[in-house]
Amino acid sequence: MTPVRTKDKLFLAVALPLAAAGAYFWCYRADAARKLDALRGETAALVSQETFDDEMRAARRRLAEAEEELAAERKVAPAAVKVKGDAAETPAEREREVLRVFRDCGIGVMRTEDALRGGSAAQLGDGLDARAAHALTAAGVRPEPALRRYVLDGAYPAVRNALSAIASREMAVIPVSVEMRENGRGRWTVLLWQ
Repeated sequence: MTPVRTKDKLFLAVALPLAAAGAYFWCYRADAARKLDALRGETAALVSQETFDDEMRAARRRLAEAEEELAAERKVAPAAVKVKGDAAETPAEREREVLRVFRDCGIGVMRTEDALRGGSAAQLGDGLDARAAHALTAAGVRPEPALRRYVLDGAYPAVRNALSAIASREMAVIPVSVEMRENGRGRWTVLLWQ
């Protein structure tokens, strides 16, 4: 058996109480101090008994003003929709109309695909793409707009005429980007919300 020395007794007499006090301050007292600070913050946010009536009147006045603004906004007629489209059209019908415009302008459609690939307009964030999708939804013509990528083969004037035809027919289509890669003739990649 190991003998217990005076040094060991002194260590246990001093270190053990210090460790217990440290654990108390570290664990229990820190939580209590945080709770106390949170309660002080809540109390500071409350109004005093003397100013309660004034604060309540001011809050009711702000509420009445907000309700008046809301009623005024509801009376304003919605902006006229400048595109033609039916919310009940299927994605295939929408694509057929766009393809008809491209073919009428003499453009060969090499490939068409879903540019979101299983995603949605909400996943695009606040960029230009998402704003265009939200504009179609807000107009009431496309409850669920689709972003399509078209790979086209045609000359610059034909692509310009196709985009002009989409605009003049007031189709519910928003071009997002037009990219050209020279390949003998013109090879174009066009992104359209429809």
